[in-house]
Amino acid sequence: MSPNPFSKAIPFRPGNPRHLLNFMSLDEYGAILLDEQALRILRKIEEPIAVITVVGSYRRGKSYFANTLLGRHDGFKLGSSMDGCTKGIDIWDTPFYHEGKRVVIVDCEGIDDPKQEFPWANKLFILCLAISSTLIYNINGIIGRDDIEKLFLMTKIVSRIQPPNDYQFLPNLVVLLRDFQLDEPPDFVEEFLERLSKVDDDAAKEITKFFKKFDVYPIPIPGIRQEAMKDMSSIETDQLDPMFVKKIEEAVTNIYKDLPPKYLNASTMSGVAFAEFLERCVVQINDPTNNMLSIPSAYEATINYAAQKAHETCLENYNEIMNQMENKGFPISWDEFEIIHNDVFESVVKSFFKQIIGSADQIQSFQKKFYDTIATIREQFYIKNSAAMSKYHEESAHKIWEECVAPGLEIENLFDADQFEEAIELFEQTYGTVVMPGHEAVQVLNAFKANQYKDAIELLKTYVNLREERVNEMLARQEAEKKYYELLQEEERLKVEIKNTKADNEKIQNQFEEKVKNMEENIRNQNRQFIDQLKSDNERILKEFKEEIKSKSDRRQREYEENTQKQSEFWQMTKELAGIAVPIIIGHVFRLML
Repeated sequence: MSPNPFSKAIPFRPGNPRHLLNFMSLDEYGAILLDEQALRILRKIEEPIAVITVVGSYRRGKSYFANTLLGRHDGFKLGSSMDGCTKGIDIWDTPFYHEGKRVVIVDCEGIDDPKQEFPWANKLFILCLAISSTLIYNINGIIGRDDIEKLFLMTKIVSRIQPPNDYQFLPNLVVLLRDFQLDEPPDFVEEFLERLSKVDDDAAKEITKFFKKFDVYPIPIPGIRQEAMKDMSSIETDQLDPMFVKKIEEAVTNIYKDLPPKYLNASTMSGVAFAEFLERCVVQINDPTNNMLSIPSAYEATINYAAQKAHETCLENYNEIMNQMENKGFPISWDEFEIIHNDVFESVVKSFFKQIIGSADQIQSFQKKFYDTIATIREQFYIKNSAAMSKYHEESAHKIWEECVAPGLEIENLFDADQFEEAIELFEQTYGTVVMPGHEAVQVLNAFKANQYKDAIELLKTYVNLREERVNEMLARQEAEKKYYELLQEEERLKVEIKNTKADNEKIQNQFEEKVKNMEENIRNQNRQFIDQLKSDNERILKEFKEEIKSKSDRRQREYEENTQKQSEFWQMTKELAGIAVPIIIGHVFRLML
């Protein structure tokens, strides 16, 4: 069937209706059943979600108005008989983007269908109130007692919902007065409340108490023959009364203009959070022992679920990229390792903060757990690269040793002292051309000095190619170099640790400050008192971070300075020893030559 747009004033939205839930009469209570494919559509929404639900009389064009919200005559199935057409709740399977939000249109079963079971009607309406950001209530244009009773029932149903500290969870309320044929008053909201008060003053008071934002729009009769109204989905706009079209356009435009996202406390819900919130509400409503829908309970469960989901997906993304780095081949240089880690860390942290919701304390707790887990996983990859780097340097050192030194340790081609020193110098120079900077390279070289060097010297000593003095000199030098490299290794480790600590702390501080700034902006529009408290909490947290960063940096700096002092003292002592030993050694060599 070809598309049938309503008018140019309302964007045409492609897609199809999809059943979201139904009601099954298993016993005297019954149960709400959710459609998994519809939930998958909702979970894919990454932007803040806004839900517009159309409820009301099953015979007053409820589904037709839901179609006009989509800019079309067709879409949700329309009934042509006295029986309602929509059963349960349908959603439009293609949520569309509008002013920073992804909009989901919901068409709800008529709440006054005579074939409807009473418990089902109440549960259905409670659920619509809980999940909607804008609720469109479709009633007769001439407000009668039946309509008043339905509106009063709405307020009574609201009382069966346990709200959070405020009533922000309740949707904007839009009342559509269908087939309105009276003179228009200056203010429809005032006129509506006045008429409502005349029939039931309590209902009017309850409406204004629970719904802080509501509008009233009159919709005149379509202006077509009764027979043609049986197939409104195929009607074309130019067949309708222009005033009917104009009023529909005005109502739809204003509804979208004032459309809020669905909030969880001060945070907007994404598709994942909304789907979880919906499921939590359904679980409570299906519980026959539960007489109250607890929004705080559903909120808390949704907050924890969103955090766990964000934790899992972001860690999966982090692991995937780090595994790709490993699969390309360890070892890699530590500079490259840090660049890759920092890039993926920044990416997953940004994604993590987009997904989590809750108070400042909750977000801080989720953040700490996530950072701790990332640090643990990073350490595992660090250990793998370090092991691969050690293996690489060991293999390289052995290969160079076999080429530069090993041939001169054979009995038929034995080094003399000078040749051995030249071979060792060549070995170290060649090794220096292939190493990757890091403590692993130093450790491998130190191991060679402690083992291969020593074994080679002992071998040459056995064959009396090295004099005792030369042997002692070389051993002393090797021991001094060993200690020197150990100090260099410790110095390098401290530098890296200080650098990583500063970088990590600065990144955490910047990310946290950016998140706090964004949260303050959102909360400022919702609750000034909450913002003041949040600022106080953030200042305290930031102060603690700064104190912790300063303390750690000062400690690392002191350690570095102490090691630097030790190195200076060590080399001073080495120079003094060398000043004493060298003349003695030269004298011995001279006497030997004589």
